[in-house]
Amino acid sequence: MFSDKDLFKHISQDDPNAFGIIFHRYRGTLAKVLARYSDDSEQVKDWMQEIYLKLWENRRSMTMEKVENPKAYFITSARNHVIRELSKKKQIHFATVEANKLPEVADHNLEEGINHRELWHAYKVALGKMPARTQETFFLNREGGLSYGEVANRLGVSVKTVESQVGRALCILRQELVCYV
Repeated sequence: MFSDKDLFKHISQDDPNAFGIIFHRYRGTLAKVLARYSDDSEQVKDWMQEIYLKLWENRRSMTMEKVENPKAYFITSARNHVIRELSKKKQIHFATVEANKLPEVADHNLEEGINHRELWHAYKVALGKMPARTQETFFLNREGGLSYGEVANRLGVSVKTVESQVGRALCILRQELVCYV
């Protein structure tokens, strides 16, 4: 039996057998995560196929042997894929998309542009440290522009739960980004 790390290394070297093992090992995890976002089993299968296809297409450009926690990798990939797909369908333009499009930086603003990129990177790292549900709630509220009530309806939780999750996210961000204040 190969370890996940070995399998990812073999995948990056174009080994379809290693890819097949990873596929079978994590398809259940992916299906469970994706099923939280859609009751349509065909939609879930399509999303799974797109995620695995992207993994295979990007196998050479990724440093796959550096993936420390493959289960977390697949959960995060699934969540990010669904968010992208749902935002396309609803034509939601999230603030993160705009934040990734940094303006051309004139020479006199170079330091400011570098500081902005560093802060943006630190922000993304801090988001990655949050539990998945906290990230999702924060993302929908703060970056998606949904009210607490709308987020609660979408996720099937109470407004108090949304308030708690957003509060937790803000607390984590304050702690992680304190050196940028």
